[in-house]
Amino acid sequence: MAKKSKPSSAICESSPRERLTDRKRASIVQAAVEAFQKYGYFAASMNGIAEAASVSKRTLYNHFDSKEALFDAIIEELEFRIEQLPACEFNESRDIVEQLAELAHSEIDFCTSEEVQAFARAGLSRVLGEPDVGQQVDPRHLMRRVTTWMKKAQASGCLLEADPEFAAMQFIGLLRTFAFWPTIVHGEPTPSRRKRNQIVERTVEMFLSRYGVS
Repeated sequence: MAKKSKPSSAICESSPRERLTDRKRASIVQAAVEAFQKYGYFAASMNGIAEAASVSKRTLYNHFDSKEALFDAIIEELEFRIEQLPACEFNESRDIVEQLAELAHSEIDFCTSEEVQAFARAGLSRVLGEPDVGQQVDPRHLMRRVTTWMKKAQASGCLLEADPEFAAMQFIGLLRTFAFWPTIVHGEPTPSRRKRNQIVERTVEMFLSRYGVS
């Protein structure tokens, strides 16, 4: 993958010129997201992305020398947003069901947000055509905070000892099966609040049937 650069959402103290450069970069990434969704990664053109972002081709190539670099920027943006999620600390004095439900709701709210769905569709358009590229995206990074929560819950004796990464993958996988993939793959509307509550309740119940401590 291309060399990483600062995500467009990373806002810091900067000069007016730097802020303008950051805004241009953000508009280019957004244009790439839209182009990859509409045309697919392989059919989208750098010229079309520059036009949609209202920048010159020279400006585009100053920021990104290829579509691969744009793809990397989209993945970095997604990872940046994951890192900005509020901490969900395990508390052994609280009910395990309640905490798992909170963790599940925060994951569903994140993966069903319009921006995250757009990033996912844009990235998927390339991964489906080049499976090897998908292997370069570390799934452990995408579920790090859930894995950390699982480790602490296991250490406290509130969950059975098991591979925390595998447990986190199962937990998130159950949620995405009903709250994420139907929208991404089949174009279904994002689940209603009532449906989300049902997904969370059943997921927590199934998860604890395997990892819960009697």
